Amino acid sequence: MYNTDETRLFSAKAKNGLCSHAYIVDGAAGIGKLDFALECARTMLCTEKDKPCGYCESCRKALSGNHPDIHIVGDEKTAQIADIREIIRKSSLKPNDSEKQIFIVCNAGKLRAESQNALLKLFEEPPETVAIFLLTESRSSLLPTVLSRGQRIHLDGMRDSELEELLLQKNPLISRNELRSAIETACGNYGIAEKYLSKASQTVRVKAETLLTLAISKKSYELGVALITPKYKRDQISAILNEFVAIVNSSLKAKYGIKNNYIFASEECKNLASSATKRALAKMGESATVCLQALEKNANVTASASKLMIDLLSAAAR
Repeated sequence: MYNTDETRLFSAKAKNGLCSHAYIVDGAAGIGKLDFALECARTMLCTEKDKPCGYCESCRKALSGNHPDIHIVGDEKTAQIADIREIIRKSSLKPNDSEKQIFIVCNAGKLRAESQNALLKLFEEPPETVAIFLLTESRSSLLPTVLSRGQRIHLDGMRDSELEELLLQKNPLISRNELRSAIETACGNYGIAEKYLSKASQTVRVKAETLLTLAISKKSYELGVALITPKYKRDQISAILNEFVAIVNSSLKAKYGIKNNYIFASEECKNLASSATKRALAKMGESATVCLQALEKNANVTASASKLMIDLLSAAAR
């Protein structure tokens, strides 16, 4: 379970009957806000003294994702005004199985002002049988009137030891190097670690390392084939170039004796990056950044890639 300290504190308060009716849970994307809110809901609805017990009927239903009094809104797409009105309607009804209904609003910071205002009265003075959790990446994205009426819980993420244990459970075949790199990259954020280890992210890293290898080696034809021939879409080439910049920055840190957490997939790329001059690497990173900025301004993808190829080869000669 993520955020064990916060979960333990919430459980202690619930055991002593100190739960609030309205919570604002904030933390970075992937930090485990929804899992935390669901654990809190399970704790609030548990019928035993030691909450959550894990074996009462309420806990079993919550763990299976089939509790009729736990409602999740806005998980797959941002909630609209109609969704908020449905929450208000349901809040006027009696709970099905428990003493309370729990409403969890994901991505609450992305709610339109009219939706936040519609939710405000319920958030401010909900029925005794209702508790609401608003989940957001940033508190500043919520209206001040909403912020002032909820108890804030900030989630920082997991300890490295907790993250390692969970990653090993989910990825038993992971190498020690990949595991270490994922942990250092994630900074306690399980979502970031999982994304780092995903097949899509690994593919992007390999393509970025290939570009760097070809650029440093001054293989102009192969670089053109790798950069231009695939005819990448704007978001695809942007993802590769963002990774390219991260690799270059990590290589520069290593040259200056600064700790970095990048683990190369290719020994050839690692050795070439180590042998390249600081000036060449800095110029390559700058060239990729300029290209990214141009793409953000809707510059032609093929033209931008062609210019980048020339710039990278020029940088490699420094």
